[in-house]
Amino acid sequence: MRSSRHLAWWRVFILCLCCCVVVVNGIASPNNTNNKEEEEEQQKLLYKFWEDSERLAILGLWFSLLAVATFVAPKTVGSFDADLIAQLVSSPFQGQVNPLFEALFNSLGVVPMVYACLLVPGGGEKQPKLQPKFFVGASFALGFFALGPYLIARTPVINGVKKSDLGFITKNILESKINALLLTAFSGFLYFWAFSHVFDAAVVSEFVTLLTKQSTLACVSTCDLIVLSLVMKTAIQEDLQRRSSSLSSSASSDVNPLFYLLPVLGPSLYLLTRPELEE
Repeated sequence: MRSSRHLAWWRVFILCLCCCVVVVNGIASPNNTNNKEEEEEQQKLLYKFWEDSERLAILGLWFSLLAVATFVAPKTVGSFDADLIAQLVSSPFQGQVNPLFEALFNSLGVVPMVYACLLVPGGGEKQPKLQPKFFVGASFALGFFALGPYLIARTPVINGVKKSDLGFITKNILESKINALLLTAFSGFLYFWAFSHVFDAAVVSEFVTLLTKQSTLACVSTCDLIVLSLVMKTAIQEDLQRRSSSLSSSASSDVNPLFYLLPVLGPSLYLLTRPELEE
C-alpha cells in the first residue's frame, strides 16, 4: 500500500512538472524586448487552446486519465508491477506475462514513436516556444501524461515545412519509410500475438483480473493506450495537411478513417503511405 501511495504522488509530481513546462514554454516570452513587431510576432505563436473545443476535449481526457491513475486503478501490492516489467523486458513473448497485456504494453512503445514522426517535423524553428521533442521523448515513459500537455497547447504548423530544413534524425529516421515499415511490421506482430490468445478464456480472465484487481500499471497502461489512440486523428490530419502541397491536384487530402480507427497498426500504416514533404 505504501509503495502504491508513493507511485501516485510521484505521478502527480511529474504531471505538475509537465504543466509547468507547458506554461513556461507556451506563455512566457523567451526574452524581454520593447520591439512591438517582435511582440506581435510572438503573440501569433500562442495558440488559444481554451477557444478550441477539440483541445478542451483533450484536456478533459488528460484529467480523466489522471483521475483513473490516482483514484480508480487498483493499488499494486508490493513489487508486483516492478516484477511485471522485469518479466516483460527479460523474457519478451515467452509466455511469462499475460499475452494480451504484453501486446498492449509493447504498443506503448510503438505509439509514441508514431507521434514523434507526426509531430516533430512541425516543431523546431517553426514553433520555438513549445518544442515537441521533450514531450514526445517523455511520452515513451509517461505516455499521454507527458504528451497531452503538448497536444493541448501546441500551435498547429501547416505551411512552410520543408524536408531540407529538418534535423538529421527527423529527416533520416522519423521521415524514413524504413522506420515506418518496421513500425508497421511490429504493430502487425502485436496484433497477431494478441489475437492468437484472445479466444482463450483463461487468458482473457487473467487479463481482466490484472486490469481490475492486481496491477496499477496494467490499468493505467490500458487507459493510456486508449486515450493516445482517441486523439491520434488530429495529429494525422495536421501532418497530412502539412504535406498537401506535394499531393497531385486529383489526390484527396482527407484522412482515411482506417489510419485512426485501427489502434497502433492504423497510424503505422499512415506513416508508410503518407506523402513526402517538399524538399
